[in-house]
Amino acid sequence: MTDEIDRAQEYESRMTEAAISHARANAEMAKGVPGECEFCGEWSGRLVNGACAPCRDKYKLG
Repeated sequence: MTDEIDRAQEYESRMTEAAISHARANAEMAKGVPGECEFCGEWSGRLVNGACAPCRDKYKLG
């Protein structure tokens, strides 16, 4: 017999998995290319629209 805590944990687990599945299904990963970042000048193995990951985060380039 399950108690209230077990049911709550099961519900939380189902909701977390559903949220992760939804995020993965709707995520669009831009294709990157290796090269020199236009913002910081550092070489990166993956540039998106000319920016490396740290610069995309720093300048909120998406």
